[in-house]
Amino acid sequence: MDYRVDELAEAAGISVQLVRSYQSKGLLRPPHHEGRIALYDGRHLERLREIQELKRRGYSLRVIAQLLESGPPRAEPGEGEIAELVEEETFDLRELADRSGVPTPMLRSLEASGLIRPRRVNSETRYTHADVRAVSIILTLVGGGLPLEELMKVARIQLDAAEDVAEGCVRLFMAHVRGPLQRMGLSQREQADRLVAALRLMLHSSAALLAYNFQRMVLNATQEELSEVGTRSERAALQREVLRRLELDVLAQ
Repeated sequence: MDYRVDELAEAAGISVQLVRSYQSKGLLRPPHHEGRIALYDGRHLERLREIQELKRRGYSLRVIAQLLESGPPRAEPGEGEIAELVEEETFDLRELADRSGVPTPMLRSLEASGLIRPRRVNSETRYTHADVRAVSIILTLVGGGLPLEELMKVARIQLDAAEDVAEGCVRLFMAHVRGPLQRMGLSQREQADRLVAALRLMLHSSAALLAYNFQRMVLNATQEELSEVGTRSERAALQREVLRRLELDVLAQ
């Protein structure tokens, strides 16, 4: 049976935008075409259901992509397999400077401001590709016209609030997820596996929710500011962008 993209999305219980997002990330192979009409088949639908099931278990899209590439999904990927998939390369400050193209003194300033946060691995300060991406994002903001020093001051306010939110989330997690798991009479390994899966789900979901709220607040604040001091052309241009979905689709990640 063939499906148009809207029919496929409806059958899978997701949005058309999410179907296209999976396809752009390589999780879903391209459709075949009849003229200008893109058509999907039952294998596409099955793949979408596999992806949604793995997401329900708390796996990130990066891990899901690697699991799907490794063969037919099992009832639950093994602990060792997941550890192997998610293990990241780490490097020191000098290597971060080489990879990001940013001098080490500036990286130290970014770290002191809280804009980048290294990991502690065996009592050593280590960085990952996530830090390289974070530095790249900072450079994009600076390249867009934001002064670095002022950006660090504003970010510090947001980061302080984010730390409070993070600590609150952990308290809720320990009380309402770990606590009940400890009382379920599970083996230590099963309890630990469920704990990590639940933490993974909370981490991705809460990060997406925070990003959504921050984007919405920035967008609303910009609209309010331009409504008072902006020109008619500026307000019209922003409105056009809003209608084109200016916000990043973080909830689809």
